[in-house]
Amino acid sequence: MAIARYENIDVNNVTNSINAYGEQTTTISKWFATRAQVSDVNNNLRISERYRVYSDLVNLTLSFTPNTKQIVDEQNLFAITWRGYDWRIIDCRESNDRMNVTFICYRNDPSTPV
Repeated sequence: MAIARYENIDVNNVTNSINAYGEQTTTISKWFATRAQVSDVNNNLRISERYRVYSDLVNLTLSFTPNTKQIVDEQNLFAITWRGYDWRIIDCRESNDRMNVTFICYRNDPSTPV
């Protein structure tokens, strides 16, 4: 049985736009800081012939509030900073009694040469 723990996280707003040169830009700004129950951390490394690809998954459980409801409704507009890295939300799971919501987040580092 894995041990779940509470850790500090920052919830960020994500804004996608196009700059003057026509390039897509992503701006991340802090919305609020909170504590989440962190569990099921999964670190994965895939090595192909030429590249290493690191991808990580984590479950972050928060209390159900108006802010977390907004995140559930529009996942693509939010990101989470945990341990100094940017994590994107891929799935949300609300508890049946709407007391908690679990965000399944991923971090996919760029591929690096072997």
